[in-house]
Amino acid sequence: MAITGSLETFNFIDIFQILKKDKKDGILVVEAPSKKLAVYFKGGDIIYIRDVVKVFYIYLDLDFNQVLKKENIEKEDLYQYLVSRLPILLALKKGKFSFTPGFIKYPPDINPLIPLEKIMMYLSRQLSQEEVDRKISDMRLIFEKSENWTEIAKKAHLTDVEKKILALIDGTRTVEDIMNETKINKLTLQRILYGFLATGIIQRKRPKKRKIGFDLTKALLQKIIAKIKGL
Repeated sequence: MAITGSLETFNFIDIFQILKKDKKDGILVVEAPSKKLAVYFKGGDIIYIRDVVKVFYIYLDLDFNQVLKKENIEKEDLYQYLVSRLPILLALKKGKFSFTPGFIKYPPDINPLIPLEKIMMYLSRQLSQEEVDRKISDMRLIFEKSENWTEIAKKAHLTDVEKKILALIDGTRTVEDIMNETKINKLTLQRILYGFLATGIIQRKRPKKRKIGFDLTKALLQKIIAKIKGL
């Protein structure tokens, strides 16, 4: 299923979160007023960014080797081109996007060179107050680390401040508790938590379901028996 939307509604962190979670292969097309870009994904990570004149041209190439040939790029140079074009992509704030899954065929020796988690944390450090309020507006929220948080955090290349915040997330502290304990700026903390959520390092603590124990069941049974005897 194709994913479409507007950059005014969905920022790149939200888009990347979906693609990373589902480990998508495919092409993300971003059409801004001044630029059209094709972002190639493999397993939920960015492989290459291509500047195109017309979107139609993107779908003429079904094999990634064919893309490299047309672009006159060697596989060894992919990192250099990706690093140089990423800032151009991430700077776009207006326009529309669409993701077509499973369209492109990748050779087995093409692998991601920059973890998407690192890019997402970079973007989270620049979020506006309005953007972070979409997910981190309630200061009473409690978060806990996800099951594979260590692996994700390593890929995200956290700063020292981010590592300090992560160490305090234990399933008991609220956002307000962490802010008071660290004396960190509220927006900075919200940005960090937003990035943690998007990358999957943390998750909202799920309330434990109340189980009806044996004692409660027994007490209820005794009431029913007493009621019957009274009839």
